[in-house]
Amino acid sequence: MATEQIVKWPFGPASEVALTATGAQALTINNDLTIIDGVSVEATGNRTLNLTIDSNLNAGARLIVKSKTNGTETTICGTGITGPTVTGVAGKTKVFEAVYDGSAFVVVGTAVQID
Repeated sequence: MATEQIVKWPFGPASEVALTATGAQALTINNDLTIIDGVSVEATGNRTLNLTIDSNLNAGARLIVKSKTNGTETTICGTGITGPTVTGVAGKTKVFEAVYDGSAFVVVGTAVQID
């Protein structure tokens, strides 16, 4: 099976990945900047981020995770990402960033509420 070739950020666009409303989220990360959109579909239950990381991903790659919740649903770091669970606030969006250290993504700050 042929591997899809992408022009990685900063020479190409960031990748965008959408979350579903609830449950385990199986996401493949293959770009040096990926925006995880958990706003277009608001969380109605807890979400767990389970990442499959491309073997050619560069250390220093970044994830921007945006999550809007219906209530106090949580965003949980699962496979491939280490960090605290983020608890939502009804109708609000929280954003956090993670950086790839060569083996997994590590959350590098506290989630910020942006609205």
